[in-house]
Order: sequence, then structure tokens, then C-alpha cells
Amino acid sequence: MSVALAGAAALTLATSGCTPEAAGSSWAGTVDTLASGQVVVRNPDVELWDDHSRWRMVEELRIGTIDGTGPDMFGSISDFEIDALGRLYALEGQAQELRVFGRDGSHVRTVGRQGEGPGEFNRVIGITWGPDGNLWAVDPSNNRLSVVDTAGTFLTSHPTIGGVMIMPWPGGFDDVGHFYTYGITEDPDAEFGITLVMVRYDQELLPIDSVAPPEFPGDEEYFELRTDDGFMATGVPFTPELQWRLENGRYWAALTGDYRIFELSWAGDTLRTITREFESQPVTGEDMNRALEDLEWFIENGGKIDRSRIPNEKPPIEEFFLDDDGNLWVLRSAATEADEGRVFDVFDSLGRYLGQLRTPFPVAMYPPPIVRGGYLYALTEDELEVPFLVRARIEKPSDLATGS
Repeated sequence: MSVALAGAAALTLATSGCTPEAAGSSWAGTVDTLASGQVVVRNPDVELWDDHSRWRMVEELRIGTIDGTGPDMFGSISDFEIDALGRLYALEGQAQELRVFGRDGSHVRTVGRQGEGPGEFNRVIGITWGPDGNLWAVDPSNNRLSVVDTAGTFLTSHPTIGGVMIMPWPGGFDDVGHFYTYGITEDPDAEFGITLVMVRYDQELLPIDSVAPPEFPGDEEYFELRTDDGFMATGVPFTPELQWRLENGRYWAALTGDYRIFELSWAGDTLRTITREFESQPVTGEDMNRALEDLEWFIENGGKIDRSRIPNEKPPIEEFFLDDDGNLWVLRSAATEADEGRVFDVFDSLGRYLGQLRTPFPVAMYPPPIVRGGYLYALTEDELEVPFLVRARIEKPSDLATGS
């Protein structure tokens, strides 16, 4: 069974028009329902927010340091999570340990260390909360899932696929306790003879079924280097691509060049399509220089760069994620490298475009940000590329008016 996007935009329109309940009186978009049941939400380039209703963001906490030897000195952060008390669990990728910080930023404890024994980590690529209220760490180098409680006690482990690492880890749990992670199947027609699939497990961690994740409807653009010793490829800068995530057992996928976002069932049915009108941004000389700097590793290994294949315009979307309330956050392509923060287009849970929200700091999309309980938690870096974890309060005028 596979998930396809190629025909999702070509379905025949059956009924159209938006209802006041679905769209709101001041919203200028439309909601259409297709014969298949797919809902299509079309948004103009007009914000629903005004100066009084616009969300704002205020940084409250920053964990990290430029120098020192304490637990807030990070080499790299592979993933992080937040618990019900607002404590932050940071997976330190270089040390392979889980560092826990209180809501005030103070260090609470460090869990695990590099190794292969019980409670030790080898190469953890992701952490997630399980239905049991414990934290599950995905460690393919140790061929296992390690489970620890909020007190830092190692509880148990479960076998998982080893030898293959995909970062950021695309798995997790759904609301009924099914567990999702990636798997590999043999495919003689694929580039390397294997194909990525996502596998669904029941509450006993027994496999139920698997599907292929969404695929780009066409040929993606790569610079390639083939030698007698092997094969190397890197994406052509600023070419459209497909970004996807698995959220609560459903796929979300974005075609970055068209500003078209899909919600799909596990079985591959397109449930909803969200679009937004946009103005294209040119690829500037600064953009080109930065892209070429990022490709230096490829050039140093003998790769050739054909600048004529690099587009003159940027895709409007870089990345996206969903928050815990079902709102969609779409990271727009940066206008300039000098932008201190990043601009997100925010859509409500119905798919209506609310408006743009600028963060007061650069936001890394790996590991993905978390928006929970009225706060944004994210990884950022300073000008020296030193990593910090930040918490920012999201001020919503409706919350301020009610005192919540």
C-alpha cells in the first residue's frame, strides 16, 4: 500500500462554497468539498488577524552557554520534549545523554550515558512520550527503544530496527496507543535496492501494517556524482520539494513550490488540501552565495554544480509543523540571511490563514519546534552557531482579555 499525492489536486469539484461556521464572517477564503469527501481550503494572501487580534511572541527562557562545562553546555541537541510540569528534556547528541531542566531553566538531572548497557544510549535519534506517561528513546545503534520515567529511572527496552538512521525521526504514538516508526523493504527498482516505509505497531508492539510515505509527484532535482567507488547526491538549491510529517497516525505533506499542504489518512486517502496565494521571492546574490557555501562539501568531493539549474525564485515554503491545538505553522523562505527571527504563516485547525507571526529569534526546524500550553519551545543558535533551547510565551489577545 502506498501514499500518492500526484492526483490529489486533480479531483473533480462536487460542491463548493464556504459556510459561516467553517470560514468565519471576516475570512475571505473558500471551503470546497469534493466528490471523494476531500475538503479543499483556499486562502487568499490576506490575513484574518488585525493589529488587535494578532498573536505575539515573547522570549521567557533560554538554556545554553557559550563556554563552560556544565549541563547547559550543549554540543548538539538531537531532540527535546516537554512534560506536564513544563520541564524540558534535552537529548544531547554528542554526549548521548538526556538532560532534564526545570521550568525555571535549572538543571534537574542527567539520564543515561554513551554505551550499550541497560539505560545507556548509543545513537538516539528521537524521543517521544508514550501512552504509559514515560519517555521512549529510539536508539537504532543499540537496536532498541529505551523507556525511562519522569524520575529518570530506566524501566525497560523493546527491540526495534537497527543499522539505519533517519533524522529527524519521523515516528511517534497516536491517540489510541499505536506506535509508528520507519522500516526498510527490499525494492529492486529503487536506487539502492531498498524503500523506506512507515510501520504501525499495536499496543503490544506487534506490527500491524506498513505504508510508504508521501512522494514528490515528479522528479526531484539533484546534483549527482557517480564514481567507481560509489554514488553521491545533493539537492539543487531552491527547487521545489515535498516535506512530510506523521501526526497522530495521519500524514501531512507540503509541496513547497505550490504552497499546497495535504492531510492524508494512514491508508493514503487525501482528507484535506490547504492552499494559500503568495508572492514569489527572487533568489538574491546573497542567497546564491550562501547556497554555494553549503555545497562546498560536494564540490570538494569532486561534484559539479550547474548554476543554470538553480531557479531564480525561491519556493514559498521551507518547512512546517503542527502544534498541539491542531494549528498549522508554515515556515516561509527567509527574505534575507540578516533576518533575526523567522516568519511563520499560521493557520487554524480548520485550515484558515490567520496571518504571519515573527519569532524574536532564529528557529531551527530540526529538531522540530513544539507549541504546547501557550508556549513555543525551539532550538536556536547564536552567530557562533552555539545551540540554545528557548521557551517563548505566545500572547493571544483573546487570552489576555479573559485573563487566561
